[in-house]
This record gives sequence, C-alpha cells and structure tokens, in this order.
Amino acid sequence: MKRVPRIRTLLQFVCVGACALSGMIVADAYQWVPPQLTDRADREFDRAAADRIDDWRTMLQRTAGFADDRKLEEVNRFFNRTLRFVSDEDHWGQIDYWATPYEALASDGGDCEDYVIAKYYSLVKLGIPTSRLRITYVKAVRLNQAHMVLTYFPRPDAVPVVLDNLIPQIRSASDRPDLDPVYSFNADGMWLDRMKGQGILMGNPNKLDLWTDLRVRMNNLGMDL
Repeated sequence: MKRVPRIRTLLQFVCVGACALSGMIVADAYQWVPPQLTDRADREFDRAAADRIDDWRTMLQRTAGFADDRKLEEVNRFFNRTLRFVSDEDHWGQIDYWATPYEALASDGGDCEDYVIAKYYSLVKLGIPTSRLRITYVKAVRLNQAHMVLTYFPRPDAVPVVLDNLIPQIRSASDRPDLDPVYSFNADGMWLDRMKGQGILMGNPNKLDLWTDLRVRMNNLGMDL
C-alpha cells in the first residue's frame, strides 16, 4: 500500500514533464512559423493561403519529436503534396527567383528551388544539423535541364539520401543515376559536388546573390535561415 503514493507521484512527475515538453514544441513551432504570417497570407492572398501556412506550422509541431529519418519523410511528403509546381517565369515573372517558404505556400506555387528551400528551413528548425543538409544543384539527365534537390548526409562519409520534388520517395544518391551533381551549399559553405561524398569546399555561400537576397527576406518575415 505504501507504494501507491510513490507511483502516483512518479506519474504526476512524468505528466508534468510531458506537458512542459509539449508546450515547448508548440512555442517553437510558433517561432519557426510566426503566427502573423497566417494573417498576412489571408490579407495578401486568401483564406486557403492562410490555411496552408497553418498546416505547415501544424506539421512542424507534430513532427518535432520524431526521429531524424521520420522528420525527413514528413517534411518531404508535406511539401511535395502541398506545393504546386510552377516555373518562376510563369509565377513571378522572373527567370530565377528563390521564394521564401511563406511566399511559395501562400502564393500556391514554386519551382524546384522553392521546394528545397522550404524543406531545408523546416528540417533545420526541427533540429537536423546544418552540416548534414546540402542544397544541391544537379543536372536532371532525363529532362536534360538544371534541377535542385536537398541532400542529407547521415554521416560525413556516407552516401547522402535525396529529397526531390520529382519523385515521392527519399532515395540514396546511388539510386539516382538520373541526377548528375554539380555543386551544393548550406549556411556554412559551398562545395564542388560528388553525390557520393562531401565534395570539395569552394567557399562562402553568401557569394550567391540569390541566397543572400533570400536570407534578407526571410529575416524580414521573422524567420532566421
């Protein structure tokens, strides 16, 4: 009989801890996707745009406690299903425009770079180390055109896996002979690429004007890239 209070106390402790952790995840989700972006999407576009922003925040909140491989799957699936593919020229009237995740979701459209940027931002906020993620320029061999994918290195010396809007599955780079790597970058550096390794360090990604401009617009939205 004396054990009952102890068990009850332990259960109460676990419950308090779980509730506190849940509160932290909710708070983080609202930092990652600020609530004012929902109102902004409603004003600038429509209620459907605001709903897409809310769905993004909800997905991050739901996914925050998952293992890394599950985070990759959830984020990849969300953007591949939610974001409508459209060229920059048709959508923005520019040959090349790197949209923020807010712009892509709220405007209901983006091209391959926009899928990758949204996935990269989401995974970094979910705790995936930047060093494991690369925004990777490739040549899509079958399409005979430039393309962008997100690569994830489970270890520095490992063959990365590829998150791509062209196919729903996350596959090893070794299983993607249709992609010919050119170069990659993240917030820490740029590399002359090899899909099966880390590549050759080239310098600072801030040399890329589109990346620098994107980061400025992200900061203006209250989202640190």
